Amino acid sequence: MVEKITCSKCVDFFITHDKFRPWGCRKFNFKSKILPSQSVSMTTGTDCAYFRDKTNTILSKRVK
Repeated sequence: MVEKITCSKCVDFFITHDKFRPWGCRKFNFKSKILPSQSVSMTTGTDCAYFRDKTNTILSKRVK
Protein backbone atom coordinates (compact mmCIF):
# COMPACT_ATOMS: atom_id res chain seq x y z
CA MET A 1 0.00 0.00 0.00
CA VAL A 2 1.34 3.44 -0.93
CA GLU A 3 1.40 5.91 1.95
CA LYS A 4 0.14 9.46 1.55
CA ILE A 5 2.98 11.98 1.57
CA THR A 6 2.99 14.17 4.67
CA CYS A 7 5.01 17.34 4.15
CA SER A 8 5.70 17.81 7.85
CA LYS A 9 7.68 14.55 7.78
CA CYS A 10 9.88 15.71 4.89
CA VAL A 11 13.41 17.10 5.28
CA ASP A 12 12.75 19.86 2.73
CA PHE A 13 9.48 21.15 4.25
CA PHE A 14 9.56 24.44 6.15
CA ILE A 15 7.17 26.91 7.75
CA THR A 16 7.46 30.53 6.63
CA HIS A 17 6.67 33.81 8.36
CA ASP A 18 4.50 34.87 5.42
CA LYS A 19 0.85 34.69 6.51
CA PHE A 20 -0.33 34.42 2.90
CA ARG A 21 2.10 31.60 2.01
CA PRO A 22 2.76 29.75 5.28
CA TRP A 23 4.37 26.56 3.95
CA GLY A 24 7.35 25.94 1.70
CA CYS A 25 9.51 23.34 0.01
CA ARG A 26 13.29 23.78 -0.19
CA LYS A 27 13.70 21.15 -2.92
CA PHE A 28 11.24 22.82 -5.32
CA ASN A 29 12.13 26.29 -3.99
CA PHE A 30 8.63 27.70 -3.46
CA LYS A 31 6.19 28.89 -0.78
CA SER A 32 2.46 28.22 -0.94
CA LYS A 33 -0.86 28.81 0.80
CA ILE A 34 -1.54 25.06 0.54
CA LEU A 35 0.78 22.23 1.57
CA PRO A 36 3.62 21.75 -0.93
CA SER A 37 2.69 18.10 -1.59
CA GLN A 38 -0.82 19.19 -2.59
CA SER A 39 0.55 21.93 -4.83
CA VAL A 40 2.96 19.50 -6.54
CA SER A 41 0.19 16.94 -6.98
CA MET A 42 -2.18 19.49 -8.53
CA THR A 43 0.53 20.87 -10.84
CA THR A 44 2.18 17.65 -12.02
CA GLY A 45 -0.56 15.09 -11.45
CA THR A 46 1.83 12.85 -9.50
CA ASP A 47 3.04 12.58 -5.92
CA CYS A 48 6.14 14.48 -4.85
CA ALA A 49 9.22 12.77 -6.29
CA TYR A 50 11.65 14.38 -3.84
CA PHE A 51 10.04 13.38 -0.52
CA ARG A 52 12.72 12.41 2.02
CA ASP A 53 11.56 11.17 5.41
CA LYS A 54 13.02 13.16 8.33
CA THR A 55 13.12 10.18 10.68
CA ASN A 56 15.24 8.07 8.31
CA THR A 57 17.64 10.97 7.70
CA ILE A 58 18.04 11.76 11.40
CA LEU A 59 18.57 8.11 12.34
CA SER A 60 21.20 7.59 9.63
CA LYS A 61 23.16 10.63 10.88
CA ARG A 62 23.14 9.29 14.46
CA VAL A 63 24.51 5.90 13.42
CA LYS A 64 27.71 7.38 11.95
